[in-house]
Amino acid sequence: MRISLVGNNAVDVEPFIREAGLELVGIDDNPDVMVTYGGDGTLIGAEISHPGVPKLPMRDRKSCAKCEVHRDEAVLKRLVDSELVQTHLKKLSARVQDQTVYGLNDILLRNSDLRSAVRFQVYINGESATDEMVGDGLVAATPFGSSAYFRSITNTTFRVGIGLAFSNCTEFLNHMVLFPEDEIRVAIIRGPAHLTADNSPQIIKLTSGDDIVIRRAGKEATILGLDGMRCPLCQYMRAPRRRF
Repeated sequence: MRISLVGNNAVDVEPFIREAGLELVGIDDNPDVMVTYGGDGTLIGAEISHPGVPKLPMRDRKSCAKCEVHRDEAVLKRLVDSELVQTHLKKLSARVQDQTVYGLNDILLRNSDLRSAVRFQVYINGESATDEMVGDGLVAATPFGSSAYFRSITNTTFRVGIGLAFSNCTEFLNHMVLFPEDEIRVAIIRGPAHLTADNSPQIIKLTSGDDIVIRRAGKEATILGLDGMRCPLCQYMRAPRRRF
C-alpha cells in the first residue's frame, strides 16, 4: 500500500509507516491513502488540495494524548490489516458568479467590512424562509462540520441534513436544520461580503444583488478510521486538568 503524509510534524510518524511495511510516497505520486497527521484543519486542507484520495486522519501525538486504540502504531496496524472503518462524508457546494466552492465542514458567508453588517435573505426550495437578516453572516454546515463553527454559534450539533447558523444577527432566529435534499438560496441585499468553504484559500467577493445557491454536492470525502478524530477517551486524556 502506497502512503503519503501531510502535517507539520508528519515526519514523526514516518518510522511507524515503514515498520508497518507500508510504502511512503509523495503526495502527488498517486498514493492509495493519505495520512493527515494533525487535527481537523490538516484533514480538511488535505481534502481541499487532493480531493478523492482516501484520508486517514491521525492526531499529532505532540499535541494530543492518545488511548491505546489510537496510538500511531496501533492505527497503522489496523490499516495494514484492513480493519479501519471507511466513512463517506457528503460535501456541500455553494455557487455564485459562475464560481463554486465545496465544503466538507461548512460554507461560510461573512461581512467583509467589520464596521458594517451584511444584509441578506434566505430562501428554501424557492420559498422565503426568513425576513431580511442583518448581521455578520451565516454558516451552512454538514453533519460532520456541525461540531465546528456551527456549534460555536448555536451550542448544538445535528446528525442528518444541512444546518444553517446565523452569526450575530439582529433577528431572534438562531439556526435551522434542513433536509439533505433542500436547496438554499441566499440573496445579498447589502454587502460587501465574502464567501468561502472550510479553510480553503479560495475567497469570493460578494456585493449587493449576488445570489448564492447552496446544496448538497455530488462530491464526498472518503475517511478511514474516523473514530480516531472523535474518540471520547482521547479527548478526555488531552483535556486540561485543574490543579487545586
